[in-house]
Amino acid sequence: MLLLRILTNQMRDKFFGRIIFGLLTLIIFQLFVSFSPLNENKGEEKLIDKSSRGTRKVIELSEEDELWVNQTLEAMSLYDKCAQIFMPAVFGKSLDQQSKEFKFALDLVKVHGIGGIVISTGDVEETASMIAELQRHSKIPLLVSADFENGIGMRINASNKFPHNMALGSTYNPDFAYETAKATAIEALMLGVNINLAPVADVNNNPENPVINLRSYSEDKDIVSEFCLSFVDGSLEGGVIPVAKHFPGHGNTKTDSHVDLPVINGNKEALMNNELKPFISLVENKVPAIMTGHLNVPAFENNMKIPASLSYKIITKLLKQQLGFNGLIITDALDMKAVTKYYSNADACITAFNAGNDILLMPPDSREGITAIYNAVKSGKITKERLNESVKKILTLKRWLRLDVKDYKQKTVLPKRIRIEEHYQLAKTIAENSVTIVKADKELLPIDSSKYLKMFIIDITNRKEIKDAHFSQILHESFSVYSHTLLNSESVNSDYKLALDIAKDSDFIIVPAYFYIRSGLNGKTVSDMQYNFFRDLLALNKKVLIISFESPYLLSNFPDANNYICAFSDSKASQRAVLNVLNGTLPAKGKLPVSIPNTRFSVGYSWNEE
Repeated sequence: MLLLRILTNQMRDKFFGRIIFGLLTLIIFQLFVSFSPLNENKGEEKLIDKSSRGTRKVIELSEEDELWVNQTLEAMSLYDKCAQIFMPAVFGKSLDQQSKEFKFALDLVKVHGIGGIVISTGDVEETASMIAELQRHSKIPLLVSADFENGIGMRINASNKFPHNMALGSTYNPDFAYETAKATAIEALMLGVNINLAPVADVNNNPENPVINLRSYSEDKDIVSEFCLSFVDGSLEGGVIPVAKHFPGHGNTKTDSHVDLPVINGNKEALMNNELKPFISLVENKVPAIMTGHLNVPAFENNMKIPASLSYKIITKLLKQQLGFNGLIITDALDMKAVTKYYSNADACITAFNAGNDILLMPPDSREGITAIYNAVKSGKITKERLNESVKKILTLKRWLRLDVKDYKQKTVLPKRIRIEEHYQLAKTIAENSVTIVKADKELLPIDSSKYLKMFIIDITNRKEIKDAHFSQILHESFSVYSHTLLNSESVNSDYKLALDIAKDSDFIIVPAYFYIRSGLNGKTVSDMQYNFFRDLLALNKKVLIISFESPYLLSNFPDANNYICAFSDSKASQRAVLNVLNGTLPAKGKLPVSIPNTRFSVGYSWNEE
């Protein structure tokens, strides 16, 4: 480095020297970038160069767009404006257009003039058809949202599903977040969805979190920030509005807000430097929308019964005034028990809106909610200026999405299925870069099938069933299986005893584990019966390989296990990738995006680098 400085000082003032100096500077810069933590294992797998993305997309309107927004706003009645801020759920039986549920949804659109809907599970054609029919009858086109955190396959049957966010985090390559968001946006628009309730900006810094877990990229705030920014860029590039959630951060809790009101502890400084860090970064980079979470945060809201989603102090004073966010703000679902346990439907809607939210998502009764907001405006409890502010934001997004120029009256050919090969390959590539070996005997991998004549496979889950036991189905492609069994939450003592008896007669036991963090299971993720089974299985001193396709924290229950692999996702692509690691056709490239309690394994750990 000293020699380089001497040479460059001598040449700097000469023409030729300037050229050499520039080249040397560029080389040093490239070397610096290559050793950045978030670029450590990009290598040949790096999908794109961020510089090729051009200017970051933001929600901006032309003068003509602004004119449309203002004229549309002025032409709306007070009731129309009140209805625009509601986004009820339209799924389940509503997909059947002959059902009373669909007719109820159609009434909300035609008669009441709601501003948007949120959809969930269903088939491609029936979902696309339902959305198109509702759009045909909407005076102002609808915002259509969905939880597509890891692809439309997360909700829509027979569609592409990407590995979970934590799997992306284990690649340490934020370009994957950009590409998945863009791919998801492309497929969402084919379906008729124009708002994706993602990315998850929660920092999963509590291993016992029952609601975030794999949905988070990492417990590292900087990794979460980087991946979320990339996701936002990709979604906007694909033409869909991203919504960062759950402000001010749902990571550090043991309580599921679907069940009760979680409490996020910590002083203001600690929260600003950790939980809020991704949101601060997103606000600075003009994320267009943020979802508020049903979380009590005493550092910012001293009333223990007020969740952040209904808190004026947190939404208006903190998010809007202190952090300077002027984009769209959406509540988390208002039918969740964290709200319904403490508020009536009408009170929740009024309180949430007065707190600073622009869209009220999934209230228990939208018609009652519209009436409550209308009466609150008439009585002066909500000002007309405040209502106009939110409706203008909603219209702004509708104009940016160009919803007003699409002819919904004319019937178009709807997709029967959505399958884009390039996106399936992307899911495969992410999975192949995410498999993380945490512990393994050095001679174990790749597995030499000729060594083991009695391979025993034990599928195990803390639920009634495994959503997709794909791994056990494809294992036969590479290995000869001696026996197979499934242990679930309904298995009894005799089932576990039989599995142990077979294990005693086996020479290699592979345990594909599908454990999601759940409340009320002694903080161990597993039931006492399953905990005892793992203990007894490992005590046999057989060769046992545990593969966690869900919670990476499973190892905390039995830290002495010799062989442990994390996939961070039960997607088919992830299960296939693990098989290829075992048979030696794929190296394990992932690194831990979280730390595993009761072990020495922390963020950034890689078995390959030991």
